[in-house]
Amino acid sequence: MELLEINNLKYKNIFEDISFQIKSGQFITVSGGNNCGKTTLIRILSGQFEVKETIKLLGTYVEEYPQNLWKEITGTIIPQDNPEFLFDTVEEELNYVIHLFKKTEEDKKETYKEIIKKYKLTKFQKKDPNMVPIFIKIKMLLAEKMLATPQILFLDDICQELEEKEQEEFIKLLRTLQLETKIAIIMTTSNLNISLESDYLLVINDGKILLEGEPLTVIEKDNTLNKIGLDLPFMVDLSVKLRDYNVVDKIELNMDRMVDTIWK
Repeated sequence: MELLEINNLKYKNIFEDISFQIKSGQFITVSGGNNCGKTTLIRILSGQFEVKETIKLLGTYVEEYPQNLWKEITGTIIPQDNPEFLFDTVEEELNYVIHLFKKTEEDKKETYKEIIKKYKLTKFQKKDPNMVPIFIKIKMLLAEKMLATPQILFLDDICQELEEKEQEEFIKLLRTLQLETKIAIIMTTSNLNISLESDYLLVINDGKILLEGEPLTVIEKDNTLNKIGLDLPFMVDLSVKLRDYNVVDKIELNMDRMVDTIWK
């Protein structure tokens, strides 16, 4: 049984026929041009927008789950929707959420130490959480969601405002959490570089899935992606062009290996 199944999703004039599945521990990215419905998809999957007899979690339609149980099983981060943090410091904010899930004082203290280390928040502990950089806010939101030990995580274009190094760190963190907890992740993104780090890529256009599959295989469809306004990652674009001229025979994502291949 799949963890999550979406069958023939139709929603207003945005989606005509969207179907896909996600297994436990799988990392799926969803991409597409502007206004293709990426955020709407996350809102539907997270239960903010209602559909009937379309989405199953562990074989049960989502509308049959009590709201509190659905929130335990899933975690959602849509950056533009998240309200201000409630407390004066990062430390107070995290400890408040930790207290909701951990019973003993020892567990609470140990969990706080683990979060500070894993999410690299040490030097921000005494800072106002509403005044820290966006990357720190996002890591705090992720840490708080993970405390509930969800089985699936919905993320909407969460890397959009991050710098390249921050994006790399965040994806590495997601992969660590995925390995440790077997959590499934569905993340929308307009950045195909980020999609390369996922297990499976869906490209949406005109209310349907235009392309899907292993990310590198999908991204090689450069003409199709360019037509809907998506830019290829630099190394993929370069590899495709060099392959057309018979300089290389495959896609190479590492610049040093690309140089070595050319000089040979």
